[in-house]
Amino acid sequence: MDKITQLVCQKNKISYIVFSENLKILEYSPTISSLVDNRSILKIDADVRDVMWELVGLEEKLQELLLGRIETNTIHFPMIMKANNYYDLDIETFTNDEGKQFFIAYLIQKPQESLAYINMIKEINKRTLVYENENVKNQENHFRLINKRLLSFNVDLNGLITSINSAFTLFFHLSKEEIIGVHFSVYFKARNLNINNSTTMVFNAVNIKEEVVSFHADIIPISEDGVVYENIIICQDITYLKQIEKELEFAAGHDSLTGLANRSQLLTRMDDVIAECQSKEANFSICFIDLDKFKPVNDNYGHHAGDMLLKHIAKVLSDFVRKGDMVARIGGDEFIILFDTLSDAKYINTMAKRLEELPKKHPLLYSKEDIIDFGFSLGIATYPQDAINAQELIKIADKKMYLQKRDK
Repeated sequence: MDKITQLVCQKNKISYIVFSENLKILEYSPTISSLVDNRSILKIDADVRDVMWELVGLEEKLQELLLGRIETNTIHFPMIMKANNYYDLDIETFTNDEGKQFFIAYLIQKPQESLAYINMIKEINKRTLVYENENVKNQENHFRLINKRLLSFNVDLNGLITSINSAFTLFFHLSKEEIIGVHFSVYFKARNLNINNSTTMVFNAVNIKEEVVSFHADIIPISEDGVVYENIIICQDITYLKQIEKELEFAAGHDSLTGLANRSQLLTRMDDVIAECQSKEANFSICFIDLDKFKPVNDNYGHHAGDMLLKHIAKVLSDFVRKGDMVARIGGDEFIILFDTLSDAKYINTMAKRLEELPKKHPLLYSKEDIIDFGFSLGIATYPQDAINAQELIKIADKKMYLQKRDK
């Protein structure tokens, strides 16, 4: 890695790994060491899946990328948390001078965006755009100080647009003449369009790519002799913040490897189901599932194979349950199924037998030569016969599972 490339990577907070078609690491940036899952095995010729779990299970998709069958020519993972920062992970291919193709996975650190940033923008805008007792010439000078990425426009007290900045015309791909005199609600949508008594609002607008963009809008009154005659509206794109909020909300309730509900979301759901059962005098059951002989899979095939198996089991269980049931991963190789409104002992036993048969029906096809077999140990607890709260139900199901595993 030459010094110029290293400097560019450090300055722009970019880390990368180059790997071959058979997923062996060929080169990597020094900055990647703090971002991989297992620093001790980060070395040339190591399996890239052992140091970056995001690549586990992507073997087929990587081949499609290599063959040019992915339209975007990139595999993209947005907003991955690494070392207390968020990164975008992109995987692309490149061809060397000898015509051989390789993969490059690079992580680009996202800026520490937050609502605090929006508040800072608000303060900067208000300090920059002091319109009280300013004449038109000074207003024009202030316009030049507005960040080019901020949409800025003036409206009269009736909401008609009287002035715009260049960012506005670029966003909507319209000329100034087409915009001036039009009511601002033609371009921006909000719950309440009465801006005369507002200081901030959230607008939605559609850009030329037909994408919905959310804006935080500062509304600053312009007055003369103490009488407001116009408002200037400064819009900051906060679409990325809304996306971050959704992704963080999802991450808080889901397992990062399998995408299943995690323990936190499971407990919340169980509390809700218990409340419903109390009001309806109904019952429900949970099944604690522990994977048999999981350690040998990691020992014999590597941790990436163990991750592939866990993701495989997550899909098998998700396909097995009924609509309204929940599958959660609560530990390394531990899963729980919440069977909504299921308490009949005979039917529960039938479901348990079907669960025990799933591993035989759905082994993991690791490669053309290797098939990874697995098995389940189960423990079932029913509300309210076994316990009347979520934590106790899980403990009892766990204990029953352990007894079954011990007796095998």
